[in-house]
Amino acid sequence: MIGEITDAHTKQDIQDAKALGIDAFALNINKLEKWATNTVDRLFKNADELGFGLFFSFDMAEGAGYFTAPDQFQSYLKPFLTRKSYFKYNDKAIVSTFGGEGVSAGQWTSFKQAMGNVVVIPGYYQKGAYSNIFDNNNGLDGVFNWNSWPTFTEGKAKVSTNDDKVFLDAANAKQKLFMMGMSSLQFKHMDGNGQNWYRRGADNLEHRMEQALTLQPHMIEIQTWNDGGESHYMGNLWPEPMTNAVAIKKYVDGYDHKGYWQVLPAFIKAYKAGDKDTSNMVPTNGKSVQGAFWHHTLTAGANCDADPIGKPKEIATQAEDAVSGIVLVAKGKTGLIAVVNNGGKELGKLALKEGYNKFKFDGMGAGKVQVEVWEGTTMVLGGYGPKEVKTSDSLCNYNFQVVGLGV
Repeated sequence: MIGEITDAHTKQDIQDAKALGIDAFALNINKLEKWATNTVDRLFKNADELGFGLFFSFDMAEGAGYFTAPDQFQSYLKPFLTRKSYFKYNDKAIVSTFGGEGVSAGQWTSFKQAMGNVVVIPGYYQKGAYSNIFDNNNGLDGVFNWNSWPTFTEGKAKVSTNDDKVFLDAANAKQKLFMMGMSSLQFKHMDGNGQNWYRRGADNLEHRMEQALTLQPHMIEIQTWNDGGESHYMGNLWPEPMTNAVAIKKYVDGYDHKGYWQVLPAFIKAYKAGDKDTSNMVPTNGKSVQGAFWHHTLTAGANCDADPIGKPKEIATQAEDAVSGIVLVAKGKTGLIAVVNNGGKELGKLALKEGYNKFKFDGMGAGKVQVEVWEGTTMVLGGYGPKEVKTSDSLCNYNFQVVGLGV
């Protein structure tokens, strides 16, 4: 997400992403105003110098008052296409969107004629996948399935790959590209007028990793690096774009998500190697064990009636009082057990195998959450959530606390 971010912070974002194995940022931009374009300029300057990729994802969300047709951003886009850091696929610059389902084939064709050597991969989210997406539409070179969570009505279900498979099969049949999304939770709590929702996060990211390796999409977009508003950020949240975002600041302050960095590199490495399962996802830090866990810090049935916005209605059907996580174990290492404790009691434990281990233990209640890995009577590694779980609060905050083991 593009906000007003300083030069030093854009540089740090790029350095951190590169260290994780990420190849490029998709720059989601909704307005060509100075606060946005200044940040874009800083990003490209630093990406050029550091050898990192950037491409645009223009926000075409229906009814949001942003872009409605590609000719509205083509003159802004064109000078960037020749930049050293502009991310390309087979020497063609990638152009993506959020939304834009209503853009016609003719509009995209005209856009490509004006832009030249580009690959158009819009990100669709409003309706399910359809197998004829590329029929009679040479304007599209691929599609990105933005929906990386169960739908609002599916309850406590794991995210389905049905739409991913439909899009992937359609892309392969027409020699097009499929970009798959991968995310954690989605929680937005800005106001009571359509900006207050929740999409299931328990058993999502860890499950989506398995799905992505099995399906082998042409590209994967991690959602997201810094979208604090929807709580699925996995990178840095800098203070400057939050200055006027008072509502968002309330539910992201103190909720650092960089614990995900303990498991993302192993996944990225496996995907780039063409692995079709998680068996080679092992620690990337040179140690025998690496991992992270995450959970809400407010129980699903908690009293937060003092919050004027109120709970998202989906909390009742999708939120879970559970601790989820991933533990990676080095090849040949055996005899380890992960133990999850909450409020002074054991929620569950898991005998760990070499490679990838995921867990979700229900029954979380008030108190601190900790995850420790033991080898016999020796504790090998531990992670301790700084925020205690509450059963009442003045804010209905269902953001995740994300904790890296041993960091």
